[in-house]
Amino acid sequence: MESLSDPFVNPPIYSAIALFSFFAVIFGIIFKDNLEYQVALWQLNRDSQAQIRYRTPGVILTYSLCCLFTSGFVAACLNVFGLSMALAACVGGILVLSTAGLVWWQLGSLMALLAAGGSQAIDINSYGAGAILDSEAAAPPEGE
Repeated sequence: MESLSDPFVNPPIYSAIALFSFFAVIFGIIFKDNLEYQVALWQLNRDSQAQIRYRTPGVILTYSLCCLFTSGFVAACLNVFGLSMALAACVGGILVLSTAGLVWWQLGSLMALLAAGGSQAIDINSYGAGAILDSEAAAPPEGE
């Protein structure tokens, strides 16, 4: 039985998990703010700017760092369950970076849809039940 005088020892992997998750969340918030800034900038310059410029160095950097720290978080968590660090890093990298690529690709489609049809084009609640999501379709009347 441990006595209360024994010092608490935190294994380094748990500290790594906490730090990776903290930085992943922080860079995720910064990414969101950068993206919102680019959309607001596009809103102000709609006449002169045909599309939303979300591929700026700041947005790409924060998204990349968020994905990198998330990948480290997943790898550290997998390491806790007994995988070697090399295998955990490979599995975490494949899981997170492939998903991150798909999310980035979808973000491009979403920004194009927003630029073409405004905020109503991406509002799922503005479409009727069973309607096909089409950016050129007319929005339903307010009563529905």
